[in-house]
Order: sequence, then structure tokens, then C-alpha cells
Amino acid sequence: MTNTQEIGKLRHLKKLGDILYGCIACGDCRIAVRYTVGRYKVCPVLEHTPGFEPFFARGKMQIVRGLIEGRLKLSQELANVIYQCTTCGDCHATCHQSMDPNINLSIGKYLDHTKIYEALRADLVDAGYGPMTRHREILEWCKKEHNPYMELHKDRIVWMPEGVDLPSRGELVFFMGCTEPYRQPEIIRKTIKLLLSAGVRPALIHPEEYCCGSVALRTGMRSLAEELALHNIKALQDAGAKEVVVHCAGCYRTLKKDYPDIYGKELPFKVVHITEILNRLLAEGKLEFREDFKNRKVTYHDPCHLGRHCDFYEPPREIIKKVPGLEFIEMKRNRTAAWCCGAGGGVKSAFPNLAEKIARVRVEDAKEVGVDYIVTVCPFCENNLRLVAEKEGIPVLDIVDLFKI
Repeated sequence: MTNTQEIGKLRHLKKLGDILYGCIACGDCRIAVRYTVGRYKVCPVLEHTPGFEPFFARGKMQIVRGLIEGRLKLSQELANVIYQCTTCGDCHATCHQSMDPNINLSIGKYLDHTKIYEALRADLVDAGYGPMTRHREILEWCKKEHNPYMELHKDRIVWMPEGVDLPSRGELVFFMGCTEPYRQPEIIRKTIKLLLSAGVRPALIHPEEYCCGSVALRTGMRSLAEELALHNIKALQDAGAKEVVVHCAGCYRTLKKDYPDIYGKELPFKVVHITEILNRLLAEGKLEFREDFKNRKVTYHDPCHLGRHCDFYEPPREIIKKVPGLEFIEMKRNRTAAWCCGAGGGVKSAFPNLAEKIARVRVEDAKEVGVDYIVTVCPFCENNLRLVAEKEGIPVLDIVDLFKI
């Protein structure tokens, strides 16, 4: 295949225009300085790979330029590197080119690293080099049964508490996602019980709810992601949804940030996170906390999809700080500087050992501040952090675990 033919296949990258040339190769995406942590390493993947330039943002941006200018070719070797990225966005949060308000690129103000990586993955898929083998397996199942966990679509609802019957239509709809119904049923069960105890009775659109499409988007399977998104938007609209409540951080990012782009206009409903609803119910005096956290210490892990991707930091912290007797301590790397759990961007499924190594670093962050618990609001983060944290005697809790149910 000639370079000219390769350039013609880069349709997703080429749509991004000038943003591809925003990188000035300063290297802050490898080593940065922040007042909270001093001099620190930015990319969670780089520290557990051979360490060559393509394993962190500066190298990836140079590769993109080489591809666009015809100096490099897409290949399987390139794909194997590009997919070893959690798309956590820490490079974006650190980059001066992504933060400078004076930048005025042709398609928008800021360099968006994650958008570029996902576009490159989509072009690798078009060229037949992506996604990784395990991604292909789970996404083929997703086409068939609308979830990436090799489970039956009809079983998405088997977690439902006995005696509970929720409507299929309503202005308030709870979007279940895939991870909690199939892999963490206790969390979604607690969430629904909590809402019901406060007098909130959300609708569920099963069997019309499909996978949100996050896995497909992150791994470059754009056509499948768009198909899933458009199906869910229609299903939610047909159900009369005015407000869609999401617990999973990946689902939240996908519905809140990606769906409007795919839909081509503003969504016909509002997407809110479960912590926003819980804070509202707390303010109304309709919820109570557990009483067994007195004289205990807790920290909060910011999921990348919720934090850096959607600038959503405070509602979970507001809840934690209200728990009687529970001392909240921030890890040094928090909010925009939070270290990734290691599970995102398809890394957990294709490179599980890499995902666990990154999680080990994050657990060390928690140990450093001497806490008894790690709390988060992402099923991916919970699963991956538990692999390491529970061996260290630090339970990983979901935000709903703090409440009396």
C-alpha cells in the first residue's frame, strides 16, 4: 500500500484539522510540575512499557503528523502501541496547548489528545489493524446481545430486587449500563433501593436499553458506537425521558459528551449523574448515612471519564464530606491530576497485566495518606483497584455504600 493510499484512509484524523498540529513537543506530557505533588510523571502507561516516545503523548502526536504527511504508514505494530493507552486524558490536563485560552484552532480552541487518539484508533480499524483481538471478540458479542460481557441481553435485568416493579416509561429514567447489571449487581441493586427509599421511582427502558457504546468508541469501532447511541437515544425519547440518571462513569461520559456529537444536536433529555440526585435527596432530608464509619479515614478516586473528561469533581466529594465521623483525606494526585486506575480505553480487556500495574501505583497513592477506604463512582475503577487494594487491606467502596439502605 502506498503512502498516498494510506493518507486517503485517515478520514477520522483528517477531520480534526489544525488540532493535529497543536503539539509543540515540550515534553510536559512526560514529566510535569504541579504545586500539589511537585515534579511527577504524567502518563500512567509510559512507566510500565518500554518507554519509547510513542508510549506517551508527545510521541503519539509526532506519529499522527507522520501519518498525515505520508512519512509513516499504519501498521499492526503501530496499533499494538496505540492501544496500550487508557485514554485517561492526563496528558491533556497537563498540556499548555490544551489550556491556553489564546489558542484559536480551526475546529476549536484546544488541543484534545483523547479525541486524537480515538480518531487514530478509528483509522486503524478502517485499515484492518484494529481493534485488538479481545476487543473484536467482545464487540462482536455486543452486536449480538448488546453488551460486552458475553451475557444474554435478557439477563440485563436479573439483578432486580424481589418484589420491585419499575415502569418502562417516565420522565426520570435510570440508565443501567452493562458493567453493573452483569458484573456488579449489588451496586445497581443498592442504587435502586436507595432511590426507592427516598420516594424516587425511576423508569427502566429494558429491553430497549443497549450498551452505551463506550467500549466501541474507545477502541475505534465508530460505526457500532453510532448504531448503539442512536438506538438508545430513540429508546429514551420514546420512553418520555426528560432526565436520564447514570451511575457508571463510562456511561455518563458517553451519554453526556459523545451522544450529542453523534446525534448532531442537543439531546432531547438531560443527562445527570447519580451523585447529583443523591445530593438533592440529602438536601431534602430523604436519605441517611451508615453509622459505622466513625473515626475512619477515606479518600476519593476520580474516575477519568467523570473527572478530566467531563470536569465533574465536586458532587461525590460533597457526599463523602457529609458522612458523620468519616474523615476525608485527598490523595496528593486528585481532580485533574488524579492517577488513572488503569482500566480505561480498552486496556483492561486487551492488556490486563498493564492495567493491574497502573492500579498498583494508584493504591500506593491511597496508602501514602493512610486511609481505611477508597471510594469511587466507576465500576471499572472499582473492579481494577480492588485487584490490588484488597490485598493491601484497603476496601474499595462505591458511593452508594456510604448510605443506610
